[in-house]
Formats: sequence, C-alpha cells, structure tokens
Amino acid sequence: MPRAKKPTQDAGPSSGKRKTPSKKTSKQLATYDDNKFETEEAWLVYKNDTSGRGIIPERRVLTSDFENEVLGQVIVRNRWETFVATPRVAYVEIVKEFYANIHDNLDNPEHPQYQRVYMRGQYIPFSPLTILRYYGLDNMETDVFESANTNPDDVVISICQGIDHWPIGSSTLDYRNLLPQVRTLDKMVSANLLPTTHTSTVTMERARLLHWLQTKTLDIGNYIFTNVCHIRGNRRCLAFPSLITGICELHGIDLSHEITTVKRTMKIDRIGYVVLNYT
Repeated sequence: MPRAKKPTQDAGPSSGKRKTPSKKTSKQLATYDDNKFETEEAWLVYKNDTSGRGIIPERRVLTSDFENEVLGQVIVRNRWETFVATPRVAYVEIVKEFYANIHDNLDNPEHPQYQRVYMRGQYIPFSPLTILRYYGLDNMETDVFESANTNPDDVVISICQGIDHWPIGSSTLDYRNLLPQVRTLDKMVSANLLPTTHTSTVTMERARLLHWLQTKTLDIGNYIFTNVCHIRGNRRCLAFPSLITGICELHGIDLSHEITTVKRTMKIDRIGYVVLNYT
C-alpha cells in the first residue's frame, strides 16, 4: 500500500531524556532515509533513542517439563503452545526501526494511523488481533483482565511463601518470596508478557499478573499491544523482537538482507535458563 505522508508534528519523539547515540551509529544515520522512517521525527527517535536501547528476547518454554505444574497449566488453559514455542530469529534493526516508527496515536481509533506502523516503505497492521492471529489465538475467548481491582494482600497470599501481606511502604516484592512454582511462571512472564531486566524484584503489576494467570486466561493480544505502546514512550528495553520481526515478514517486509540478529534467546526447562545462540 503506498504511504500517505502526514504532518511531521504528529510523529514527534516521546518525552523524556534521550540516550546519545554512539559515533558509529551517528555516522551511519547521518541522512534521513524515508524508506525506513515515516518522518524525520521518527528517524530522530531512532537516532537518539531506540538505536541505543537493549532488546529483551522472548523465551522458549519446554512444555513437556511442566505438564502438571503451574506453568504447564497456564500454557494449556490459554492454549499458548505456539506462544511459548521456539521464537523465530529476530533482527535488531527491524525491531528498533519498528519502535521508532510507532505513532503516538497507534491506539487512537480516531487517527489515520490507528493500529498501523510504517515499515520499509509501507504500512503494516499492528493490533491486538494481528498479535492473536500470529499465535493462532484469534478465535479464543478469554477472561477480562481486572488487575487493578485485585487486593495486594490477596495477591501476596496466592504467589508468595512466608508472608501474607504486601510489604508496607514498598512498591515491589523480593523475588525470593515467590513460591517455587510461581518463580518458574515468572521467568516466562518477565520475557514474554511483561518484559523486564529487573527480575530480582517483582512489581505490583507483575505480581497481579502472576496471581491472575494461576486461575484465569489472558488476552495476550491486548496485553502485548498495550505494552508495546508503553515501551515506545519510555526508557525500557525493547521487547517482543521475534513477534515484531515475524509480523513484518508476514506482511511482506523483505528480511533477506538483514544480518544483525538478536543474539540470544532463552529456554525454560528443568535446569533453568539455557543460552541459545541464533545463527
């Protein structure tokens, strides 16, 4: 589909301090490339922000190791066998360009760029339904996630051992307080659903998600879409690289000349995390 240019002020960089790009990166991006970036503002977001961010790769779960445990039950209940399977190879530049091109109104149904992202000269769909279809889950009914209404003490009782209330004056839990079976579930959550590099502590949001997943289903289309929109506007590592690369490929983005891959992914099995190298 040919792209239609929009006023440049509509795609300005998100607020917050930007990371100074390396000299090598600055030299490579000295000229704005309108095939890779929808606007010059998107290019500047890439140059000053997303090009310098780290990437959190998805993790594979060896489901056969957890058939009768919490993680296995969550996968079966949600039909996530494809979601937690071996991630496809992810390309660094594709992922970083994608986040730079995300429009501030990606989730605004009144905007022309609603649920569309400019990639390599065309617009591709990126929506909760796009995500669900990628994982083969578009026909599944799920529970309505009501995390904010969950009492913190109820959360602690269901996911922790040795404590029965949320720590007074703290916004996080110590990871070591999680029940052993919940720790394993958290490994998947902290990479595939609510990606973070701060795994030694558990935020209220992550704790509530762990509590929810033990008994209910989750619409990962909406959940991941919301997280992608949020990540675009903050300083966190970029997440869902295999998903983003896969969706780009499905909608005709040529990946044959991409050479920079996300170097590592992780799998969850009986002995914990094992590093796998992409080739």
